[in-house]
Amino acid sequence: MTAPSRLRRRAGAALLGTCLVLSAPAGAAWATDPADPAATGSTGSATATAPGATAPATDEPRTLGSRVLRRGDTGRDVVALQKLLRVKRTGTFNKATKRAVQQVQRKAGIRAHGVVGPVTLKAIRKADRALKARASSRSLPRAGSPAASQRYAAAYIAQRYGWGAGQMSCLRALWTRESGWRYWVSNPNGIYRGIPQTSARVWGAMGYTTAQYMRSPEIQIKVGAQYIRGRYGTPCNAWAFWRSHHWY
Repeated sequence: MTAPSRLRRRAGAALLGTCLVLSAPAGAAWATDPADPAATGSTGSATATAPGATAPATDEPRTLGSRVLRRGDTGRDVVALQKLLRVKRTGTFNKATKRAVQQVQRKAGIRAHGVVGPVTLKAIRKADRALKARASSRSLPRAGSPAASQRYAAAYIAQRYGWGAGQMSCLRALWTRESGWRYWVSNPNGIYRGIPQTSARVWGAMGYTTAQYMRSPEIQIKVGAQYIRGRYGTPCNAWAFWRSHHWY
């Protein structure tokens, strides 16, 4: 084929392509090769959105730990962080939040940069558990404390004698006047001792030594309850007698 013939063929093909483009309907989409960088961008995957389609959301809710958090960040994960740190829950990683993070980091021996990554988040959660444990331990009465002894007495008299809350109220008042529910106290002459302020004659008859009696609030409660049952029938009867005589 001569050179002029080749030129004429190329010119004809170009003219045909131009006519096809000009005759295409308005809004028609032309298929592209997914591997073409010009069509897909640097990732090699198509990014075009079909007409009328909604673009995917980029601000989806995040869970705490799904990203590194720093000053200026916002979201539900920031609220969760602020709850652990016990600072005001604004949803924005503000100055107060950063200070609280740095405080935890210093206590944990982490560089106090105020950024929350996996290591810092672990330290924050550990500090939160420790605070909850301390709060829980403060809410429980110490063994041998008046509150613990009263709780034991309420359970014991209900199980052993069927005495309910009304009888426990009388018992609480009676032994509060006698000893303040302190198991280590004795009266001035040393004869009447412990929570119920009974004598060795009473606890000895039940098979306890003085040492056993004085060491155990539980034994004292058992001895006192049995004494009341045998002499007055119920704590409320004993309390009524005490109010008239100031002893029982």
